[in-house]
Amino acid sequence: MGQLEFQAIVLAAGKGTRLPEILEGRPKCLLPIGPFPMIWYPLQLLQRHGFTEVIVVVQESEKSEIQQRLERLQLKLKLDYYSIPTDSECGTADSLRLVSDKIKSDVVVLSCDSIIEINLYPLLSKFREKDASVQLLLLESGKDQDVVIPGLKSKYKAEKDIIGYDKATSRVLFMASASDFEETVKLSGHLLRENPDMIISSSMLDAHVYIMKKWVVEYLAVTELLSAVKGELLPHIIKKQLLQPPAVPENDGASEYTAKPKVDDIFQFAVYTEMDRKIDKASVFNKEEKATSHPIRCYAYFADSKAFGLRVNNVRSFLSCNLKIFEIFPALTGFSERELVSQSSSIKSTQITKCAVGDMTTISEKTSLNQNVIANGCTVQPKTRINNSVLMDGVTVEETVVIDNCIVGEKAVIKSGSVLKNCIIGPHFVVAAGTKKESVYLSNADGFMTID
Repeated sequence: MGQLEFQAIVLAAGKGTRLPEILEGRPKCLLPIGPFPMIWYPLQLLQRHGFTEVIVVVQESEKSEIQQRLERLQLKLKLDYYSIPTDSECGTADSLRLVSDKIKSDVVVLSCDSIIEINLYPLLSKFREKDASVQLLLLESGKDQDVVIPGLKSKYKAEKDIIGYDKATSRVLFMASASDFEETVKLSGHLLRENPDMIISSSMLDAHVYIMKKWVVEYLAVTELLSAVKGELLPHIIKKQLLQPPAVPENDGASEYTAKPKVDDIFQFAVYTEMDRKIDKASVFNKEEKATSHPIRCYAYFADSKAFGLRVNNVRSFLSCNLKIFEIFPALTGFSERELVSQSSSIKSTQITKCAVGDMTTISEKTSLNQNVIANGCTVQPKTRINNSVLMDGVTVEETVVIDNCIVGEKAVIKSGSVLKNCIIGPHFVVAAGTKKESVYLSNADGFMTID
């Protein structure tokens, strides 16, 4: 149903600046989450909700690798790739601006790192019911707080959003990152006077799933000052909806709101057109009487507290999502747990529980593996023990190795007799035989480093 009224966009051009230890130049969107690359999950979510075409924004230098990987996964989607220059500082709003000429309808925008268990249809219905300009999905935060971060000894400081909203209507009235403030959050007196029942929360996670009116993307196309959706576009729209809109001329049936012809005036774009009326009439989603007291309306959709959702944008969330994949995989994908283990892999171990195994991986006998994600083309030799860890593509683990709560980068080699706990092993790094390390980051760039 969604394809009939909305276009879908997946943003996958991020450089993974918060994941340098495990990326080292590889596409962030291809990081393994269970047996599939990260970007597969938002794409598969859209496919399950009736979308047949998706615009995918990627970096030019990564386009070929991403395209080849997704082709092997045989999604039933037509993927229209749009690439941006690799050396450009392109934010999420910039990405939408670059594809604005492809947008012919309202849009559903997802980040490639949004791993969420959600039914999209209620979101789309609420978007139509509220006649929202923008609707964002909010989840209960803290889903990744129960893991020990490999390579780190210092206390982890979680990222938090500060969101103010009207409880009765779910209209978003304030949005900022907690990192923008030192100790005190300052709110305008006008905002508080006009919204005395506003709730301020720091326990909600912006899932980076946005539904937008077509005019929002059109506005971005001519407004070059906004680079990021979350950090700039959303706060901008939220503030604008609190301003007095232009007066409505009498007997004007063309639109509900007009503005002076100024190219970057948001009120000039936020009009209710004849096309909007036709969409409302033909919409497959349930609707209620429109509340058109203001032309710009930003709403939140609050997911059920039991719903799973993480943004995989740091080491903690990457490891947490992988360790939870065994619990959430069927609900997340609609697949059975058997799909967690590739049929093309050779597994001789009889002591393997709660493990996801990718293609062409070999796991020898006399191995003990519990709650691991082992990606494509890995080799695990006998007399090894691996727990609560992620092994990326092409990792080799030799005999008599113990790995506990570690992330092992692509094509790394763990030589025989090594014991590693709470470590991050960078791509292509060779851990010498008999190495015993705890809470360190090992890479070809640094040798090894303890992070205090």
